[in-house]
Amino acid sequence: MKKTLGLAAAGAAAAVLCWGPAQAAEVKLKAASFLPRQVTFAKYFYRWADEVNKQCKGKVNLSVVGPAAVPSLKQWQALKSGVVDMHYGPPTYYSGVFPAGDVMSLAQNEAADQRANGAIKLLQAEHRKKLNAHYLTSMSQGVPFYLYTVKPIKNGKFTGFRMRSAPIYDQFIKELGANPVRMAPPAVRTALERKTVDGYGWPLWGVKSFGWAKFTKFRHGPGFFTATTGILVNQDKWKSLSGDQKKCLTDMAIWLEKEFPKWRAAEDAKEKKAQKAAGIKYVNMGPKFKQRAEEIHWATMAKGDAEFVKKIRPLLQKKK
Repeated sequence: MKKTLGLAAAGAAAAVLCWGPAQAAEVKLKAASFLPRQVTFAKYFYRWADEVNKQCKGKVNLSVVGPAAVPSLKQWQALKSGVVDMHYGPPTYYSGVFPAGDVMSLAQNEAADQRANGAIKLLQAEHRKKLNAHYLTSMSQGVPFYLYTVKPIKNGKFTGFRMRSAPIYDQFIKELGANPVRMAPPAVRTALERKTVDGYGWPLWGVKSFGWAKFTKFRHGPGFFTATTGILVNQDKWKSLSGDQKKCLTDMAIWLEKEFPKWRAAEDAKEKKAQKAAGIKYVNMGPKFKQRAEEIHWATMAKGDAEFVKKIRPLLQKKK
């Protein structure tokens, strides 16, 4: 009898070991996207989430909600507190708690390069401290911002224009003589329709999918910054994942970093064609336009955390 009980106990122990953390049940993660699925920027995050669900089947399953469920500007708070497990959105939205986090909008290299040279490790450390988040990766590097208007500017100035803005280019817009107006992207169409704004700052992508193209007449460049959008995981949730689950998400982040430049090239061509068809004219403001925008933003980032900016800035430059 004792021998039989001993064998049974050994079998039970083996079963526990077999189905321990390495064989954890599939975890369901709720992610919040700052834009709805039909908008271009969000489309690629949903595409990645679908791929995660295929490649990490049995380990991780992502479900994504948009700003209708969690308002865009409050999603980082929902992530920090654990109301959602993941968040996809721009660092400028949480600049209040991580002022220097938006250095990513000034990156000149690809996310894959940032992983290789240690920039992502620095970002992970800061996101843990400031946002209770694990910085998984980012998207949208290389998609530049422009200033769009419904009417022509005079003498290269935006004097008196009311421009939909975000913290990332508030100061630049003020220097150009315009008045920045804060609003979430879904509200911009109504503002254009009612003529309560004269234009907006926005990247190359998404003007048509938001319904803004019919009101927009001019795109002012050269393009400046880069429309980086981070993919973050709540730090407590990240720590609770098994090794296999973390590895699968990290592997999918690396996969995305390699795939995204191809997606970007195709989308860039499509967006430029759509804007041209809508009658949006490109206005070249000269090289100082881009240079000044980026000088102002680097200075703003340094005020937020000079030591962090000094460390990471060289890691965000293109290889020579």
